[in-house]
Formats: sequence, structure tokens, C-alpha cells
Amino acid sequence: MYPFPFTILGALLAWATVYAVGFRKQRWAEFILGLAAFFLAMIVQNPVQQLPLLGIGIRSNADVVARGTAFTVAVALWLGLAAGFVQEGVKYYLVRERRLREAVFVGLGFGVTEAVVIAIATAIPLITRGLSPEVPLLNALVSMGERYFTTLFHVGTAVLLAYYAQKGLGKRGLLYMIGLHTVLDTGAAYFQLAFFMEPRPVHTLNVLAYFLEAAVAVVGILVFAYGALKALSEPEVEERPIW
Repeated sequence: MYPFPFTILGALLAWATVYAVGFRKQRWAEFILGLAAFFLAMIVQNPVQQLPLLGIGIRSNADVVARGTAFTVAVALWLGLAAGFVQEGVKYYLVRERRLREAVFVGLGFGVTEAVVIAIATAIPLITRGLSPEVPLLNALVSMGERYFTTLFHVGTAVLLAYYAQKGLGKRGLLYMIGLHTVLDTGAAYFQLAFFMEPRPVHTLNVLAYFLEAAVAVVGILVFAYGALKALSEPEVEERPIW
């Protein structure tokens, strides 16, 4: 079973959920803005994450784990913090003066684009090296679920960033969203780094995988639900130019 269509399908199911809960009017301009926001975030995020590590001689994941557990945890925390700061910072900049219903589609564009890019970035190295990209059906379904909840998370955080900005509490809201994002991405970063440990802590990785999937699901649903309720309570208004 190829996992790549499932990764994209997870994001599309999140889109369907956004539609089903009441956001029937598709805001394509904001969706495209979210798409652009993702690429802008990646352009900034990669050097922010990697340059400090390169400066201390880290060239690979194996170099990280070779320096011990404490250093690995610290690097995972740095990667998670940098991702949270950059991604939520970019979203905040773009939604801080927008209506909540508009922010929904900025977050949706961000999340769907992320899913497509991850699917392509995962597939290309395997195909070009002649490796089989097939995985068990359960793994493909897990990948789909992860993208579903992650996309909902991006929608919810975009809405809440706009909501806090409307209340004059934009910086506080930004810190909240960075914190949530940091926790989730730190766990994911540590999970990836742990694969390079010798001997590989299989039991720990299995437990961490289940914990991460559950955390992403719970946080994604809660953040989306809270954000969706705020956005749905906002009345529709006449459209205005986005740019």
C-alpha cells in the first residue's frame, strides 16, 4: 500500500470537516495565502533550525545522538521551538488583522500544502533510489490520521491567533500557539532522532509513537473545535479585497 495518497487524503478529510461544521463558503484567496505562508515558513524555518547546529559541528542525526541523551533532547526541543516560533509567527503576521472566518482558510491552506509537500518529499527519494514505497495498510491509515489532525490543528491555531489579536492579546495568543506547537514538534523531532540511537530503543519508540499520535489527535481536535466555535459565532460580512 502506497502511503502518499493517504497523507494527502488526511488533509482533504480535514477540509471536508471544515466544510461540514459550517464553513461552506470557500475562501480561495485566503487558502492561497495559507499555501504561500507554508513555503515562507519553510524558507525561514530550515536555516533557523540548522545553522546553529552546523555551527557546533552537527552534520547529521547520527551526530546528534552520538553526543548523548541530554543533548538529543535539547536538540529536539530546539527543533520543536524553532518550528513553532516560525510557523505560528508567520500565521500570526498574516491573520492578525483578518476576520476569523478568513483565518480558517489561511490555516487550511497551510495544512493542506504541508500534507502535499510531505507526501512528495517522502516519495521522491524512495522512487529515485529504486526502493519500494509500500507500507502496511495500518501504517498508511496512521499517516492519514496524523495529517487529518495536524491540518485541523493548523486551522485552529490560525483562527485563535486572529481571535487573540482581535481582543488586543495577540502576543499572548502567539505564545500559547507557539507553546502547543513546540510540544508536538519536540516529540516528533525526538522520535526521528531516536531512530539513529544504537541500540535502537524499539520499546521506547513504540510507546512514543502511540503517545504522539494520541497527543496530535487530542490537541488537534480541541484547538480546532475551540477555534471553529469562535469563527462560527462571527457573522458573515460583505467580501472585501484580500490584497
